[in-house]
Amino acid sequence: MWWLVLVAAQPAPTVRLSGYIHSAATGEVVRYAQVSADGVAAAAESNADGFFVLSLKAGSHVVRIRGVGYLPLVDTVSLAQSLTRDYRLAPKPFELEEITVSSTRDSSDIDPGSPEMSTARLDIKTVKLVPVVLGESDPIRTLTLLPGVKTTSDFSTGLSVRGGGPDQNLILLDESTIYNPSHVFGFFSVFNSDAVDDVKLYKGAIPARFGGRLSSVLDIRQREGNANEFAAGASIGLLASRVMAEGPLPGKAGSFLVAGRRTYADLFLKLSSNPDLKNNVAYFYDLNAKTNFRLGTTGTLMLSGYFGRDRYGLKDRFSASWGNQAGTLRWNQAFGNRWFSKVTFTMSNYDYGLQFLGSGRDLGWTARIGNADLSVDESVHLGNGNSIEFGAQLTRPDIQPGSIRPVGNSPVVPLDLQPRHGYSPAVHLSHEVELAPWLSVRYGLRLAAFRRLGEATIYQYRNDQPAVYNAALGRYERGQIVDSVRYGAGELISSFTGLEPRVSVRIGLAGTSSLKVSFARTHQYLHLISNTNSPTPVDIWEPVGPYVKPQRADQAAVGWASTLGSGAYDISIESYYKWLSRVTDFVDGADLGLNDRIETELLQGDGRAYGIELYARKRAGKLTGWVSYTLSRTERRVRGITADDPGVNGGQYYPSPYDKTHDLAVVGLYPVGRKWTLSGTFVLSSGLPATYPESRYQYNGLLLVEYGARNANRLPAYHRLDLTLTRTSGSKQLQFGLYNVYNRFNAQSITFRPSDANPLALEAVQSSIFGLVPSISFSFKF
Repeated sequence: MWWLVLVAAQPAPTVRLSGYIHSAATGEVVRYAQVSADGVAAAAESNADGFFVLSLKAGSHVVRIRGVGYLPLVDTVSLAQSLTRDYRLAPKPFELEEITVSSTRDSSDIDPGSPEMSTARLDIKTVKLVPVVLGESDPIRTLTLLPGVKTTSDFSTGLSVRGGGPDQNLILLDESTIYNPSHVFGFFSVFNSDAVDDVKLYKGAIPARFGGRLSSVLDIRQREGNANEFAAGASIGLLASRVMAEGPLPGKAGSFLVAGRRTYADLFLKLSSNPDLKNNVAYFYDLNAKTNFRLGTTGTLMLSGYFGRDRYGLKDRFSASWGNQAGTLRWNQAFGNRWFSKVTFTMSNYDYGLQFLGSGRDLGWTARIGNADLSVDESVHLGNGNSIEFGAQLTRPDIQPGSIRPVGNSPVVPLDLQPRHGYSPAVHLSHEVELAPWLSVRYGLRLAAFRRLGEATIYQYRNDQPAVYNAALGRYERGQIVDSVRYGAGELISSFTGLEPRVSVRIGLAGTSSLKVSFARTHQYLHLISNTNSPTPVDIWEPVGPYVKPQRADQAAVGWASTLGSGAYDISIESYYKWLSRVTDFVDGADLGLNDRIETELLQGDGRAYGIELYARKRAGKLTGWVSYTLSRTERRVRGITADDPGVNGGQYYPSPYDKTHDLAVVGLYPVGRKWTLSGTFVLSSGLPATYPESRYQYNGLLLVEYGARNANRLPAYHRLDLTLTRTSGSKQLQFGLYNVYNRFNAQSITFRPSDANPLALEAVQSSIFGLVPSISFSFKF
């Protein structure tokens, strides 16, 4: 009978429980839900597509699933072999009474148990309650209320993340690149909150599957649509109206969602009795669409698209149009309860067009940037807390920097700048493993390259210097062309390759706290050519090549994260240091428009960014909200190439255009009765750097201005209070807002002009955008 004893003593085999987690209300996937069994004996997290894998011993287990904004679900499963099972979570009722948080990870977006750090997620319900200008809820504007994230002005949705420029952020909508996230010259972003499901920002410790930008990745996922029943909704505001429809596909084989938004200032202009105003044009629109098809029980085919455009025009004088188009086709498939595969094809395009009329030399100016991208991403579950991700990506950018065409019988000569072509392959591999209950590590590598291709003519300059410092005039001038090389279509011009290590470590501390450390290297092969603090619709992109080299960033961070009071409070402190190489700046007075020798206006140097970020959030009780504070510096240095070339600022470090030493944001939400919510935000920050004139003098009859060191001055401090009162009754919502309650005119820029009293003296002129701005909006669903 001894053999019976041996058989009985053998441990139960390991099996796997896997599946998708959906919302019971709409059937949409629930991202980043926590799955645990038998208390905390085993735990996993659903991925960005709602899929999870949990390894368990054969037998009976109590499974608990928790997601942000959903009621916990408890299920008992008996496993003799690996099992695929989907779960549906019921949404938490949106009540304005006191909220009770029952678990540390039901609603917290700070996870002390994960090595992930330097990330931020937005709850769309909260986004819709936070005060915004003219009542248009905006995920981008809400992100600026978090530590380490800033905008450069009130008329820009271009983000500066840990001191980086707006072009150093990879902005993805369903994995398609969005090159310009702005409407109305930067007042609003292109993201319609009715169509957005999840917003996640990586400020550091960027996963190896992402690349191509230095500072951050903003991963935005659109809603999938209600797979259970047809639903629709609409919103009417002072600026724009929105409509949305969603529902199941025939036979409930999937779901769809269509959402649109349009402003209507141009409709009011047509009511004017002034013929000049009546024929003007001013509006923007967005259209979001998405559909999902189920492929068996473990696969999905997804198709999504975004189309947006701004149009402005002054009758017979000027017109402008710009917009984004983006599309995604993705196949997700789970294999064998442990392998998740994703194949994604995306296409993106951004273009603009201008017309200048009425001068006798009427012309049209167009430009565009686009790309096609194919990626394969694989994830293999080896065990709880042990998984491998790997994949490959191929991106083909296409840039048309500018074309000029005559309008009508204009004598303007047509002009076409050389198009820019290339391709960028990349592969990545990463491994996340829990080495002990108190220690986990995520490490990986990304190998990325860029190949610049013809057809193009590349100029050669004396001493290989496209920009040469003229000591006599004290300024940079174009280098002298000594030759040129013509490259045929598809011929290799330049090639660059970069290895990017990524690692993050979690060390568990007492209770629900942990210490985290990370390092990430990133390269950037596309540069936004703009010498303003805020991106504009007519900025252009330039790929790396013979004279413009790839930018590189090495970022190290250390932080402490904790959830307290059974998940009622989130607290995090992070410190970071970023080393920057070959960052791009511009010569004084750079001419960037329709310039086929753009390298003659560019300078490259190094930089550094460092700071401390504090974040505290209260999730329970009547008063909820958060406080964030960032203390940081961002600096650049451009040294001279020759002995008589002083570089910029004498080759010394100077503040970056995005440097804000202090940045404070306070957000509060408070229920007033059962149907009303009062929300408010207060922001206070240092003014942005600026360069002021130091003297003005006459020389040979000319009045000349001498400026001081670059960015040695600052605009006045910025501060603002916003309030919103929201009434929620079933599926209806009425919202009143006051933006800039105490009517402070914050400086967006300061320019100088000759004084009327003394032409040799200068007087400062401050430009401001918003004073007090009221708003009202009404939304409903049916």
